[in-house]
Amino acid sequence: MDKIEHIGIAVKDLEKSNQLFAALFGEKHYKTEEVLSEGVKTSFFKTGPNKIELLQATNAESPIAKFIDKKGEGIHHIAFAVNDIVSEIKRLKNEGFIILNETPKKGADNKLVAFLHPKSTNGVLIELCQEIN
Repeated sequence: MDKIEHIGIAVKDLEKSNQLFAALFGEKHYKTEEVLSEGVKTSFFKTGPNKIELLQATNAESPIAKFIDKKGEGIHHIAFAVNDIVSEIKRLKNEGFIILNETPKKGADNKLVAFLHPKSTNGVLIELCQEIN
């Protein structure tokens, strides 16, 4: 893993949260995107070399809706950049981690993504991200 790619934060209201984080960081989000397959609308902020992704559910069956129902708004996942997501999935599976999607899927921000189950990562949902060329 190369670096933290972003930190994902589950929110109930993306527009209100965009205003809150714009005030916090001193600048507006640079991108919004809907990921239909995940039932989520996202918004991205840059703060220095770091990115924050806000995630709002677009339907009640979305993983984000379920997360907020169970835990409330807050940090949902930490994403790490990888150069070869397929090799990284294989390596982590061999190390005993539980992979939620062994075949990478298209995520937000022009990335292929895969997730590690929090049961195998001390309660933290880990996302692997590879830039799509």
